[in-house]
Amino acid sequence: MDNIQTPTNRVKIEIMEPRGVLVDPGREGLSNPRLTDLNGKTIALLGLYGGAESRPLLGSLIFFDILEQMLTSAYPTLKCVRFPSFGAPNAVVNADEIAASCDAWVEGVKDAITQGRRDVGVYMERAGKPGVSICSEVLLRSKRALADLNGMPAARLVTVPATDFCAAKRNRELMEPVVRAAFDDIVKALTTPLTEEEKRSYDMPYDYSPKTFEGETYTEAYEKFFQYCADNALSDGLPVVPPTKEAVEWMLTGTSYERDRVIGIMYPKRGIATVEKIAISAVMAGAKPEYLPVIIAMIETITAKNFNQFHIVNEILPAFFISGPIIKELGINNKIGYLAPGHRINSTIGRSVLMCMINIGWRDMTIYSSPGGPGQPAAYANYVIAENQDENPWESWAEQNGFGPDESIVTACEINAVVRGPAEVTNDDTYEQRLGLVRNAFSWRAMWGMPEKAVDYRHMLVLHPSFARQLALEGFTKQSFVRYLYDENALDWDKMTGEQREQLKLEVEEATAGKGKAMYSFTKDDVKPGLHREPFSDPANVMVMISGTGAGNTIIFQAIAGSTGPNAEDVEEPRPFMNKVIRGATLTKYGR
Repeated sequence: MDNIQTPTNRVKIEIMEPRGVLVDPGREGLSNPRLTDLNGKTIALLGLYGGAESRPLLGSLIFFDILEQMLTSAYPTLKCVRFPSFGAPNAVVNADEIAASCDAWVEGVKDAITQGRRDVGVYMERAGKPGVSICSEVLLRSKRALADLNGMPAARLVTVPATDFCAAKRNRELMEPVVRAAFDDIVKALTTPLTEEEKRSYDMPYDYSPKTFEGETYTEAYEKFFQYCADNALSDGLPVVPPTKEAVEWMLTGTSYERDRVIGIMYPKRGIATVEKIAISAVMAGAKPEYLPVIIAMIETITAKNFNQFHIVNEILPAFFISGPIIKELGINNKIGYLAPGHRINSTIGRSVLMCMINIGWRDMTIYSSPGGPGQPAAYANYVIAENQDENPWESWAEQNGFGPDESIVTACEINAVVRGPAEVTNDDTYEQRLGLVRNAFSWRAMWGMPEKAVDYRHMLVLHPSFARQLALEGFTKQSFVRYLYDENALDWDKMTGEQREQLKLEVEEATAGKGKAMYSFTKDDVKPGLHREPFSDPANVMVMISGTGAGNTIIFQAIAGSTGPNAEDVEEPRPFMNKVIRGATLTKYGR
């Protein structure tokens, strides 16, 4: 039995193990000997690059400029060579090229930006050269976790104070004491011989058997279970339902899939997501069996090889869109407060995905929540948006993507920004004014500023029914509305009037001088013949969905790098959005 009274009247709670079995539990040690002397050696300095055009990050550049001077001063025959770090998601791994040009390397400085899935230090050690990575102290656990994910947890790290480094990013005078304070540790990391522990290779041990918690009362036993989850990174910090065998069997009645069916591999540690493991996390999140097929489809979307799953492990939240008749059958809220608490199904299916990430993917939320930042409360249940087809003047999102009227789909995409658009309930703006607000969210004046290459941009427009109806009454279809947004915002020098060119020059000059809105990707040198910028490169990269009520408001979700684009682990067929059909339902008419 799961919850039983023992002869001594003590209560026991026995749970099934939530953790996903790892694809590869193997961990290797360091093997490259450290340098005995830096004189006469060549050190590769691998600085971080970022931004729309992969420019060197100023803080890293200044840090390494000072470090190079200090190294060559202390070791007169030492030589430094410079390379970009390949830790960014789209960077080309050139570890062998760098290793061929140096005796050792120093990489960094990682401060407070979302990390890629590759640990540069591990790749360089495997390329045969010793070295050290530098990060701020607030990212120490994050960087250690990344080295572990890459199979070499002993990779050497040196930290700098986060506030000191970040405050000095644009000030050489402030940066000098930061580098000086870290200098000895950097040299020691390059020269101190390896310890036996650093050289040790091993398989990660873990006990996957059921766990039992005992107490004089159920409350005491439950508190031990809950604290166990908190101590072992098995929850989001909120109370969770014990996944007893009885509860998990109940959850599995919601699907016809076999319990050992593999749905995908979950990051960060690459745990195997079976149907049973998903059911365990769904129990913990408070879901019901009839929700399970939707949750499984959501896990299918983010574990697909085309999807850049690692991105959404690091603060960049996923947005899940549901379209089809299962919405009404299950009662998924798609009207008032569809993003707010209060609706069990909306909250628990979104939370179930997070619990799967935590438990199956071994996502420790004290590490993988926000690298150096405050985090996002929406992560507790993620963004779940269900289509309001009853008040949609156009075809459904599922039908638009070629699915049948009885099919329901889940669509997933990462999001970098959420723009609250015009609302019926808060103002008396005219239709034209509301149209202008939505249109301007795609302009060069908007947050992302239309970079030179917008090929991977994704825009997800969730229109409230009143605005959608007004658009339809004006003759817009979904497709013509997306075309309108493109035509109104694309910048083409040859098609601009002289007045428009002068106005653009003026605004960019003011922004450059700090007198106007800062441009994300524009400089005054860009405003010249040949200028061509697009709000998006393909209409297929723009989703239009109807949700909420007539008195609601429009929300625009944006992604600066498509989660199904070249950032994905294994791009089989790049596509605008990741769609999966809900299958395997046993307790509902739809989704079977």
